[in-house]
Amino acid sequence: MDLKSAPIIVIGGGIVGASIAWHLAKEKKDVILITETIGGVATPKSFCWLNAAGATQKFYYDFRRRSMARWAEMGKELPDLPIHWGGVLACDRSPEERQEFYERQRRWGTSIRRMEAAELAALESQVDEAQFSLIKWGLHVPEEGTLEAQAAAAKLIAHAQSLGTRVHETKVTGFLKDDKGRVSGVVTDSEDVHASHVVLAAGLGSVPLLATENIRLPLNGQEGLLVNTAPSEKRYLNTLFRLPGLHMRQTLDGRIVFGASFAGGQPGDDPQATAKHLFSQVQKAFKNGDELEFSHYTIGVRPEPDDGYPILGSSGVEGLDLAVMHSGVTNAALVSELLAKNIVFGVEDPMLGDYRLDRFKNDAKL
Repeated sequence: MDLKSAPIIVIGGGIVGASIAWHLAKEKKDVILITETIGGVATPKSFCWLNAAGATQKFYYDFRRRSMARWAEMGKELPDLPIHWGGVLACDRSPEERQEFYERQRRWGTSIRRMEAAELAALESQVDEAQFSLIKWGLHVPEEGTLEAQAAAAKLIAHAQSLGTRVHETKVTGFLKDDKGRVSGVVTDSEDVHASHVVLAAGLGSVPLLATENIRLPLNGQEGLLVNTAPSEKRYLNTLFRLPGLHMRQTLDGRIVFGASFAGGQPGDDPQATAKHLFSQVQKAFKNGDELEFSHYTIGVRPEPDDGYPILGSSGVEGLDLAVMHSGVTNAALVSELLAKNIVFGVEDPMLGDYRLDRFKNDAKL
């Protein structure tokens, strides 16, 4: 087979892999997406916050802001993408930490403003006013939002399929290589699939796959418990709302998703009891919280690089690129755009330089 004419393979069906496949398909490329599950593993258990607030360094803040802008563009291209730019109300952290965050975000260009208790109560009228009396003031960031990431991944994959992308629901177990050591495809449970290029976006599943090439991926799994109420037609929240020890948002279908933090809290020895305790806190947070019904909890394992930043681009083996990170929901749009441009046109955006695997240097080999 002429590998130049072979398809590009994307491994992983979560929000990152789905977005990469869609961006490549838009460039009229022959794409095969290989995944065990449409929607991925971590994506369905994510809090789904589109934000730049998670960055404490300016270079990563800029990356996340640029990715949010790309999501906004994608929302215009695909109007059925479940994106909601409802803003964030941050009332957690100590007053000193809140003030420091406020000053840093203003300095970096965020549209952030301080709100006193009465303004907070007016913005979130269903929240018990006692919550605002306790924290006294909070921060409103109107430009952030949420993405129903599992549904978005499915929509991106479906649109990529309409552009010719093929989806193989199977497990990748290794890589094919040519006589020059270049990756030329993948080995799956059912067959060998040849490729001109492979992008590995399988989250924690990327670790054992790279180990087959004697490459250590500095990625760890961090558990996080999130709880869901039953859907409600009533709008309890206008924003993604962060209280001390309780972060919550209302989905587009009316569920309230919440946890001890947006990344999910520790499940503890009895996750059901932990979930029920969090649910009781949510009920107390609202004026009519007793109307809410408990539905279920999830325990997600988020892929967390050792230094907290995405790992993108070359794996060190020719023909194989990486796209693994925490905060895949925020970053997927820009990561996909930049990798697609690099693979298809050979154009490497300067922003990718901060996120290469080789920054870990001697740690990259097993």
